[in-house]
Amino acid sequence: MNIRQYEDEVERFNTLLDNGLAALRQAASDVANAEFDYRKAKAIAWQTAPAGTVPMREAWVDAETAEQRRSLDLAEGSRSAALEAVRSRRQQLSAVQSLLAAHKAEAEMVRMGPA
Repeated sequence: MNIRQYEDEVERFNTLLDNGLAALRQAASDVANAEFDYRKAKAIAWQTAPAGTVPMREAWVDAETAEQRRSLDLAEGSRSAALEAVRSRRQQLSAVQSLLAAHKAEAEMVRMGPA
């Protein structure tokens, strides 16, 4: 690769990183909203739970709020995936920047000779 290609690659990874950070922000918001819905549904379910033993009432509440819990679990999974994507892009960007720095140092040494 030449320097221009390295610079293009750095720019590409910067764009991907920016996109990943935007997705991570959205995923964090989605988690907060899903958690809010789940907690609210769970509180309402506890208020309307039929009489019975505590384990029976817990099972009923869990069944009543299963869809909200599933939405929360999916949102948390998406947030985790977005976070891993951002981490991966950072590592990839760092690797390309290291190669670019080495390439520039080599070019400088060829131009100026050893120090």
